[in-house]
Amino acid sequence: MEHKEQGVYLVYALNLNKTVPNSIQPGKPLYFSNRVNAEDVIRRYHEIYHYLYDVNADSRVYCLVLEKYALDFLYRYQLSTRVYSAEGHFLSDCIVPDDGPFYGRQRSGICHEIGEIVEIPYGERLVFGIVVEQPLCLNEENRIDYGFTASDDCYTVIQYPENEIHYAHSPMVFKPSTSISDRVRDELQIAFQHIMQGKIME
Repeated sequence: MEHKEQGVYLVYALNLNKTVPNSIQPGKPLYFSNRVNAEDVIRRYHEIYHYLYDVNADSRVYCLVLEKYALDFLYRYQLSTRVYSAEGHFLSDCIVPDDGPFYGRQRSGICHEIGEIVEIPYGERLVFGIVVEQPLCLNEENRIDYGFTASDDCYTVIQYPENEIHYAHSPMVFKPSTSISDRVRDELQIAFQHIMQGKIME
C-alpha cells in the first residue's frame, strides 16, 4: 500500500541524446501538489511538449518518471517512484518509502525473467544487462519484515560491457528499445552462465 504522507510530486523525462550513443539524461522536473495533476500531465506530455517528440530533435524521450517526496524533512525522503512510457502509459512502480518496509513485489509486478536481457539507465548511460536474480516476491499470507527497504526492490543484473554485477531499481529496468547485437548477447550469456554455475557450486 502506498504511503499516504503528504508530499511533492516531481515529473521528468529521461531523454536519449541522438548525437551521443547511449547517452541518457533527465529533463527539467515539473512540480505538482498531487498525483492526479501529475498523471494528467504525463498522459498529455507528448502533446504539451510535442517538440521533444519531433523526429528531427537532438534527443528523444525514453520514459517519464513520477517521484513523490515527503515535505518538511531535513533530508531527501522519497516515498514512491512510478515510471511511464514516452507516450504516458504506466509501466512499473515502487511505492515503498526509502526506509521501507519492503515485503516483496506482487508476482504481476515482476516484469523480467532470470536470463532475460534488459535495458537500464545507469548514470548518464543506457546500458544492456542480463537478469541474474529477481526482486523478492510478496507472500500475501505471510508478510515478514526482513528489514528490507526501497533499495532492496531491485533486479540483480550483469551489466554490459563491464560484465559486473549491479543492483537495478525495479521500476528502472526496461525491455530493450533497440536491437541487441550478437556480440553483446553472446558476452552477456557467457557471463550469465558463469555466474549461474557458481551459484550451483555454492
